[in-house]
Amino acid sequence: QEWLGHSTFSTTADIYAHLDYKSKQGSAGVIANLLGESKLPK
Repeated sequence: QEWLGHSTFSTTADIYAHLDYKSKQGSAGVIANLLGESKLPK
């Protein structure tokens, strides 16, 4: 957290948890496209 300039661990965790979720969404989208699915469940 200090190296990244975040004042608290929760700030760091919130940012990286968000990025991880976005990465999973992107991967799911690629797989859905390969399988011919038009929409992902929310």
